[in-house]
Amino acid sequence: MLCPFCGAYADGDAILCPECGRLLPRGENRDTGVRAIRQGRRAREDAAAQRTPLQAERQGAGRVYVDPEHLRAQGEVPVYADSYVYDEEGQPVTGAALDEGARGYAAETMREPGAYVNPDPRGRLRKEHLATRRMVNWTLVGLIAIGFAVILAIGALIFLNRTHAGQLIMARSGRSATSAALWEVGEERMDTGDIDGAIACFEQAALQDEEADDINVPGLLMLGGAYEAAGRLEDAEALYVHIYTDIVPSAPTAYSNVIRMMLSDGRRAAAAELMQTAWEKTGLSSFQQQRTDLLPQQPVVSRTAGSFSEKFNLGLTSPQGLDVYYTFDEEAVLPDEGILCDGSVFMDEGTRKLRAVCVNGDLVSDELSATYSVSLPRPQSPYVHLAPNTYKTRCKVPISPGKENSKDTDITIYYTIDGSIPDSDSPIYDGTPVQLPTGYVTLRAVAVNGYGKSSNVTEVNYKIDVRPYPKAAFGVEDLISGMKLHSTEYTDFQAAYGEPLSQEDLTLNNISNPCRKYVYGWGYAIFERAGSHQYLVDLYFTGGPFSAPRSTGVGQSESEITDAYRDMGQKAGGSGNRGLYQTDKGIGRVLVTDTGKIIRYICYTADSHTWQLDYVLNSYGVVTAIETIYIP
Repeated sequence: MLCPFCGAYADGDAILCPECGRLLPRGENRDTGVRAIRQGRRAREDAAAQRTPLQAERQGAGRVYVDPEHLRAQGEVPVYADSYVYDEEGQPVTGAALDEGARGYAAETMREPGAYVNPDPRGRLRKEHLATRRMVNWTLVGLIAIGFAVILAIGALIFLNRTHAGQLIMARSGRSATSAALWEVGEERMDTGDIDGAIACFEQAALQDEEADDINVPGLLMLGGAYEAAGRLEDAEALYVHIYTDIVPSAPTAYSNVIRMMLSDGRRAAAAELMQTAWEKTGLSSFQQQRTDLLPQQPVVSRTAGSFSEKFNLGLTSPQGLDVYYTFDEEAVLPDEGILCDGSVFMDEGTRKLRAVCVNGDLVSDELSATYSVSLPRPQSPYVHLAPNTYKTRCKVPISPGKENSKDTDITIYYTIDGSIPDSDSPIYDGTPVQLPTGYVTLRAVAVNGYGKSSNVTEVNYKIDVRPYPKAAFGVEDLISGMKLHSTEYTDFQAAYGEPLSQEDLTLNNISNPCRKYVYGWGYAIFERAGSHQYLVDLYFTGGPFSAPRSTGVGQSESEITDAYRDMGQKAGGSGNRGLYQTDKGIGRVLVTDTGKIIRYICYTADSHTWQLDYVLNSYGVVTAIETIYIP
């Protein structure tokens, strides 16, 4: 058996260990099977069966000589004893007695199987115990090895998954890793020229950051640089735009990269626009300066914006000799919807905002914006030198410009006495006092300066209580042969004037219903068709069986016609037209035409319709036709 304390071999009936001297445990049953094999019993029994008598005797003496090489080959472990040997008589030989002969004898006799001498390192032979080598517990060794392997595996997993260095190893091997490790490995591959590998790492890292809602802007910029290095310029630009549009609007590097790419592609206008945006978002003046250096200079004007009291030509040019486009429309897009400037712009009266740009190919300068207000001076109202009152005699009234315009030679005064408001078609005061008509008269006058600015209207009312008073104006009672507009029906008209020569249907602009025109030898009549009825709306005749109002008719002169109606005696205006009268019930005027004149009277009916009566005169001033018209 083996000593459980020192591992030395002891005989089965031994009580104490021959080596450590401790009390050996005893058992009733002899070890067999695997345990006996492990303790070397079977090997020892086999060796005992092969020993010589001398070996057995020496075995009984408690000593045996063994050859270590032989024991190793047999699986036994030598246990060395004292440093001496036995002679052939079995007596120990020590000291000088251990001469060459004895040593040789011992060497010779001891070379029998199971009894070998082992040379001592000091040249002596050592006496050894015969002991079996202790057997290895391979199951325990295997379990220990498995335990160590499991510990190593767990440690390796912890190292790979929980440390940055481990994640770097995972990323380098193409396995799943943290985004930080992927960014770093991607940068390493960029440094070594592996652009595709770097892009793969960067894209995976960006995807993981996006899923974790933790964006790495410097990493995305590296990815953009990798795209550029790989020639994927569209992907790079899209990534940079995504950075400053959706992630960090104030990221200057993203703006700079896109601007650089635009300039390299010749997209100068787009680059300039992006420079403006970059300056606004980042606040970096470098973008503004870059844009200023790129774009043309703004247009220059000859006058600073402001208020002016006269019209003028404003100089508008480019300091670099470029084309200049301008507009006064605040909604127009420059330069596409602008006007090409020839060097100056006429500034008319009013307040207008001038917008202008200089153009150099596809580059457009910053917009010049300037507001000019031209407010021309207005003259004072004319002064009428007759106080309003009732006068028993005919009066003439002088008119003069206002006091502030007394020395202004470029003043024109327009006046009326027919009741209308003065305008450019009214008579011009030429310095001759105005002759007032009889009855109730309103004198109105307005001054216009050289800029075309009108004054307020001066209005003075008089009563000239002198006979004869003016006649009555044209009214609804003034009928032609008793026929009333929009009341006389065609059946009555046909009964009085017979069948027409021809007829035709037509549409009049001022009549909503369809109309029918009946043509006669003396002219025509037009009737509006309203259901089963037809009503007179237009009558034109050059003679025939008709009698005009107030004994007027074809063949009379202008004065014969005007004398039959109200006439305030107003002079003709610059165009030749002359106002006869104007009241809230009607108007009377003489109008110049290409072929002569028309004396036109208008009255307003109680139901808010209009009746018009025209006397058509030829160039000799003779009435050649009369027409009466109904206007809804």
